[in-house]
Parts: sequence; structure tokens; C-alpha cells
Amino acid sequence: MVNSPFIKLRKDVCITEEQDVIDDYYVCEFPNWVNIVAVTPQNEVILVREYRYPIGEDATAVPAGKVEDGEKESDAAARELREETGYCTKDEFIFLGSFYTNAANATNKVFTYLATNVEQVTVPEKAAGEKTQAERMTWEEIGKAIESGTINQVFSVLALKLAEDYLKEKIGGQIL
Repeated sequence: MVNSPFIKLRKDVCITEEQDVIDDYYVCEFPNWVNIVAVTPQNEVILVREYRYPIGEDATAVPAGKVEDGEKESDAAARELREETGYCTKDEFIFLGSFYTNAANATNKVFTYLATNVEQVTVPEKAAGEKTQAERMTWEEIGKAIESGTINQVFSVLALKLAEDYLKEKIGGQIL
């Protein structure tokens, strides 16, 4: 029905286990994507602020992007971090989990990674139409940004919470 590099939308006839028939069941086939929580040696988190057309405003989120065909998720995470922020790390990326984006009508997953000891090594790449800005925030500032709605994308909030919990457990206390 719709087939683009960003989404495939198909119309199925869905037959449930109870043999109920839903004639027009729409399924979105998005590519898988990655989220990266990138933490500097100073314990600041690198976020990306970017205008988002569907909501008509800037959104602050963790660096993220789609996994290319044949690409490993961890490689996609390193590539997206570098492309969107100019930051890299020599450390291994830490896998924090993968989740379906919406099992009711979408087939894709988001893979969440933590990158520690990140340092800026280049300028971010700008794709056509993109106006992005990398920002640094402390964990305390992130908490306030989530509470105020400045950080309001569910997968960014989840990624930040997973990373915060991982880091707290690793160092046995507060990370602020």
C-alpha cells in the first residue's frame, strides 16, 4: 500500500485466535532503530535537539537512528552517535535492551545502548533538512527536563532511565 525507505504500510486481513476477522488491519513495517545514551567522562549526557515536523516543534532526545540493511545494531549505534553529535568512544557499547515500538501495529524494535567516556572528535553531519544541535546535560538537568516535558519522547525517557539504573548499580549509588 505504502512503500518508502522509511515505512511500509500494509493492509492485512487479521484472523484472531478466536476466529474473529478484522478485514482492514493496518501494519507499519518500520526499520529497526537504535537509541544511544552517551555519557562524557564528566558524567554529562549528550542529547540532540532537533525540529520535528510531525509535532511542529523542537524535541530533545538521545541520539538515535535506523539500522541499515545488514548492519549490526551496535555498529548502527556507533555510526548514529558520530553522525548526529560528532562524539565517539573507545569503550565497548553496553546493550541495555530491545523493545517493540508498538506491538499493536508495528513490526520494528528499538535497541538501546549506553556509550561511556564519549568525546567529541568531529562535527555532526547534517542531512538535508536537518537542523540539529548537540547538547550536554547533567543527570539532574535530565530529571528536570523529563518532569517539565522538555524531554518527552518515550524511547528517550526509557533509554535514559535504563542507563541511569545501570550506572547507579555499577557504581553503587547516585550518579548525579
